[in-house]
This record gives sequence, C-alpha cells and structure tokens, in this order.
Amino acid sequence: MSDLAIAITGCGFIADMHVRAVRASGLGRVVGVANHRLERARSFAEHHGIARATADWQTLVTAPDIDAVVIATPNSLHAPQALAALGADKAVLVDKPMALTVAEGEAMVAAARAAGVELLVGHMWRYRDEVRALRARVAHGELGRIVRTHGYGVHAGWGPSGWFTDPLLAGGGALIDMGIHAIDTVRYLLGDPEPVRVRASLGTSYGDYEVDDDGLVLVDWSDGTRSAIESGWWAPRLGGLEADTELYGTDGYARIWPGTPPPGYEHCSLPMYAAQMDDFLRRVGPADHVPPEGAPDLRTGLVALDVVERAYASARESGR
Repeated sequence: MSDLAIAITGCGFIADMHVRAVRASGLGRVVGVANHRLERARSFAEHHGIARATADWQTLVTAPDIDAVVIATPNSLHAPQALAALGADKAVLVDKPMALTVAEGEAMVAAARAAGVELLVGHMWRYRDEVRALRARVAHGELGRIVRTHGYGVHAGWGPSGWFTDPLLAGGGALIDMGIHAIDTVRYLLGDPEPVRVRASLGTSYGDYEVDDDGLVLVDWSDGTRSAIESGWWAPRLGGLEADTELYGTDGYARIWPGTPPPGYEHCSLPMYAAQMDDFLRRVGPADHVPPEGAPDLRTGLVALDVVERAYASARESGR
C-alpha cells in the first residue's frame, strides 16, 4: 500500500492539505506535482519533498508510473484533468465541485466506470467526527422525522480573490465555493435523499466581481425535508461555521457545532482530509476495503453539483 505513487495538480491551500493527508495516511507517496507556473510547482515540490515538478499536467497525470491523481486546481480544470487521468486508468480524487456542469460530471463518472477505477469527489465534511456523530443520531431516530434544516457556507469578513472570482474558471461564486459544502453536508445528515425542487436568490453585494457573494438556496428533498442553505463571502457575521447544519425534527433539535468555538479552534483541519485520503487510497488498494458509512460514492458529487446548477438556473430565471 505504501508504494502507491500519487500525482497532484495544483499548488494552493487544498493541494498542501492533500499532500499532508497522504503523508498522514502512510498509504502512498506524492511523486509529482503540476502547476501552470513552473516555478510555483518547483517551490511546492521542494517544500514537500516531491521528486517531480512540471507545468505539463497532461504528461504527469497519464505517466505509466502513477497510480492515482489528486486534482486541486481551479474548477474549470477538474473535468479535463480527471478525464485525462481516468482515460489512462488512474484513480482520481478531485476537489469539489467535481466539474463546472453536471454534464461534465456525468462524463467523469462514465469514464471511471468504463476504466473500472476509483473516482472520489472531495466532500470531506462527510469524514468529520462531529458530522458523522450527528448523522448517527438522525439514523437512530433521536430527532424523529426531520422537518427542516438550516445550513451555512459563509466566510465572515473575508473572501477569496484570483480565479475564485472569475466565472469562467470557477463556474460561480460563493455558492459553488462554500454553499456546496453545506448542501452536501445536509444531504449526508439526512441519509442522502434526492433533491426534488431547488430555488435560489443570489446576489453580489460585497465585491467588484461578476460572481455571487451572498445567497440563499431552498431545497425540497425526496424524504419530505426542506432545507435552507446560506452561502456567502465577506459577511459581517457568521450564523454558523462552514458546513454547520441545524436540524429541526418532530422529536427535537440538534446542530453539528453548538456554541462558540474555543480559542485556538481549527475548523478546516487535517484529520478529516486525512480520513478522506485514507478511504481513497484504500479503495485504490485492497479490493476488500469497505468505505465508511455514508462515504462519497459516484453520485455524491453529481447530486451536490446538480443542486448548485439548479440553484444558479433558478436565480437567473427570477432575476435574483
């Protein structure tokens, strides 16, 4: 297992986290990194002790000695890089959103099935202990039937720049960046129902860019639950931490992270990324590995992206 050779595309925050997650898992080694700026790739490689650095991602992700590819690039590159790797029979872990469109995501799923290799979309909150604990409470009926939920995917006093605010590279703004985390988290907590109806009101209020930085999405799920999901950058305050979710049931109420985080608390921390990477690499390895309950499958990334795509369509149709 420790001989699995991994290539990574991208050199940002998430790429750094994934390399650290590989090291924490002990199940493989990152042997190559690609970035369109070669000097950035070389610096990243030197920092992490990676042997190969290149600006040619096509050659890296299809190289004969690579077993798996981790994709941590701008959203517009997710589908082309995944399709190239899958076409070369490489297992793929791709950061969310899996693609810019559901059609691209479906092509990725078809390619993974045709090649018979693993495709995992990085919805890492499904590996967080507090989230898994609340799912278990719901599954055991502690809250009764869940009537409605309220989820959060918001940055307070901060927002990204660069490609995140370019609609051609990102496919949208805060909704596809942050809101998609809350969308997938509530679906996980509910036991993965299907979205029946999606409505949204989105706006650009805090920055000078062409993407959304504030929004509210309403989802009616196939199990009868109604969900309200906030997305945003630069908000004046947080109603809840990233991916936090409130559940209102016929027999009670619960939320993932009640109360104020203690000093020094780290929310987007390594353990959930390491657990995700461990699951991914074990899927690539022994055939008898059983993923954790509720871990992402081939539909997980597609459904989350479908809700986002339908939300953007709803906002366009209503002019909001």
